Amino acid sequence: MQPLHPESTSRRPVWMWAGGAAGLGLALAMFLNNSGPLTDAAASRPTTGTRVVSGAVVFGDGASFTRDDHGGCAGIGAHADVIDGAQVLIMTTGGLAAGRLTDPQALTDGTCRFRFSVRGVPTGQDAYLVMVADRDPRQYTEQELTGAPVSLRVD
Repeated sequence: MQPLHPESTSRRPVWMWAGGAAGLGLALAMFLNNSGPLTDAAASRPTTGTRVVSGAVVFGDGASFTRDDHGGCAGIGAHADVIDGAQVLIMTTGGLAAGRLTDPQALTDGTCRFRFSVRGVPTGQDAYLVMVADRDPRQYTEQELTGAPVSLRVD
């Protein structure tokens, strides 16, 4: 005898996850390959190696984070994904490099700051997408990622 109301499962089929991942990969590839026409200098510029990109993620709105008893902080509400250990991805047509948010600090100016360092970022690329946790990626040039630490503001 079969039950009148079969138990529903909340699991999504594997093909749905695979399709979503394939779609995301295709969209990323299209974005990175459509960064505009290449000049002769840019088209002939090879990847010469890798570098380390360091920086900070800052919450400027006190309503976006909570403080802990040890001087640290973490995102809340819509920013709950920005926490100690959250992933930082830097994507280019030359590859992908990953790091993590570290050292969360609630500062006296009312902001919350996390530091990050990403090793193995390919050099010689025209565009770099930086994505923190589940935030929307932001595009940078190599020059913007070179020198001073990168500062990403989350409000």
